Amino acid sequence: MRASTFKRSKTRACDKRASLGLILLMLIAALSVDAQDYGSRLGTVKRGGKVSFEPTGPGVLFDALDPSVRKWYAPQELYSEYQWQSWQYANYARENYQRYVPPSIEGDYFYDLFGNYLNRGWQIFDWRQQNPQPFGSSLFKDSRFGQWFNEVVVASDRKGQYHYAITVGNEIRTTLTPMTFSKPRFNGVQIDLASDNYQATLLMSRISAPDPFVGASSNSASARSDNTNLFGGRIEAQVGDFVRIGGTLVNAHHAQTQNEALGGNFFKGGLTGSQNLENLSFIEILIKDDSPEDGEAGGALFDADILIYDLEGNETRGTEIGFRPLIEGGFQRRGFLAADGSEEIKLRFDLLNPTYSGPAPNAISRIGLELVVANDYLIEVSSDLQSDIFLRQVFIPVFRADGNVKDSSNQRVLAFDYGLPTANQIVGFTFELTDLEGFNGNFELNVNNRWRKFPNPNLEKHHVSSEDAIAWMGNLSKVSHPYFGFGEAFYIAPDYQTSFRTVQESGIVDYASRLKLYEFVDDNDDQDRFPDWRRNGFLPGDPVVFPGWDENNDFISDYNQNDNADSPSRFPDYEEPFLRFHTDRPEFLYGIDMNHNGTIDRFENDEEADLPYKRDRQGYNLYMGRFLHPHLKVTAGQQRVRQ
Repeated sequence: MRASTFKRSKTRACDKRASLGLILLMLIAALSVDAQDYGSRLGTVKRGGKVSFEPTGPGVLFDALDPSVRKWYAPQELYSEYQWQSWQYANYARENYQRYVPPSIEGDYFYDLFGNYLNRGWQIFDWRQQNPQPFGSSLFKDSRFGQWFNEVVVASDRKGQYHYAITVGNEIRTTLTPMTFSKPRFNGVQIDLASDNYQATLLMSRISAPDPFVGASSNSASARSDNTNLFGGRIEAQVGDFVRIGGTLVNAHHAQTQNEALGGNFFKGGLTGSQNLENLSFIEILIKDDSPEDGEAGGALFDADILIYDLEGNETRGTEIGFRPLIEGGFQRRGFLAADGSEEIKLRFDLLNPTYSGPAPNAISRIGLELVVANDYLIEVSSDLQSDIFLRQVFIPVFRADGNVKDSSNQRVLAFDYGLPTANQIVGFTFELTDLEGFNGNFELNVNNRWRKFPNPNLEKHHVSSEDAIAWMGNLSKVSHPYFGFGEAFYIAPDYQTSFRTVQESGIVDYASRLKLYEFVDDNDDQDRFPDWRRNGFLPGDPVVFPGWDENNDFISDYNQNDNADSPSRFPDYEEPFLRFHTDRPEFLYGIDMNHNGTIDRFENDEEADLPYKRDRQGYNLYMGRFLHPHLKVTAGQQRVRQ
């Protein structure tokens, strides 16, 4: 019994040594296999040890020069990569089998204009604009951009304190400042730089068509002559330990690639092909009440005139040649027409009217308009060249009165030039104070410029006009326990615009469709991945918006917890049995309503851009207080806000 046991133990020991020896033999055999030869794909070493990637062209295989009748079969790929020969016996008992690997998996070779080797790989994204030539705006996104990289590619590097990142994506969460640019789904290119004391960001996108061939599998580039581009950026600098200053620029403009690239300030944009096909024949002006709900003291019109300039710059005033506008609507008051409530005043200057004796429409380089207005006016303009895709006339707001004046104390001569919108730009400055003797604060000032150009196909250089609007905000806080204080002041002009209409592929600008509006600052009240409204860049919009109603962060409204895709609930929890005992109605929730509209601010869902303050508002807010107990404080303050 013991002898047999000893024999089995000895046999097991021999088996273990044999297995170990077999494993060592396999490792030695594996190590003895020659390393894979990559040929010249990793470069060719030249004299001095320099590695070159230059193409060498076809060489000469000297063995093939022997005077042999036998035919040579030596494919370059198999011979140089695997040393396979057509007459060689294939036996994989000792040598591992090597499967075919297509060389295309490593991508294509790329060279510069002079034939120098650049790199090998796949072209995932390429955007270029070349002027002057038709279809000069070319945007390419390879199918691998969505399949392999999930529609976002990031390249980054660093050296010491210096960092940079280049991000190309379809849904980039990007914010410069809340008053200039903030989007949950930015489709374009973002380049970021950062060091210890400085930061910079550059944004670029062809916002009129950022996704070439949406829904198609084509890998060819989308080339267009008419396009709308966006450029933006921000730079920040740390000054000392407590102060940070910054500058912001956001610009969206139309571009026509058949025009000269340096034919003017491209930030002011240019007329598209369809905008500059015909001569203007009439202009219409609409005067409304900017606060129609009060039904009084709307826009008041005292007088109107037109100034027409020919190609040589000579001025012709309408009143001097007896050219008056055709006026419709308005309530007749003593000395003026009034547009109170829903009433409107329409003025039409028809250049094809027989009573008009000024320059011919094809010889006009500029048209100026003068209106004597007062009270709470809203001015909109249109023309026969300003329409939607169905050629229906569309009016665009150009001026609003500050405040809600009712005594004509703001009477003025409103002078402006007519033109089609070509660009919208915001330039801003920021100042931030952090923990300086307990004080914290920030200040932001932005100037909004909107440019227009007068259309005339007979001109190479078009007259440019513009309007400006200002928006600023500042706040300062101080905590010195047990006391605290806060103050803020702001002003947002009524015509401060953070949107721009994009051009279609045909060159037509649809002035009526909101789906063609590109927003610098989106409406995203619930701060999720989806903008609330339907706009260019995200046409579906967000069907479910519940700001502040997801305190447990489960992406389901706290007022409808039993709602899901498989079994949707049409009733809120406070209307259902059992669940109603765990949920209060929204009107029973406590909160602050600083805009006095009956809805708690953090639960409010509106259809406006998420600016810190509403447009056409100015005022201040102050409060201070003292902690009486860690959980009890008393606060007193004052708020004053007006239009």
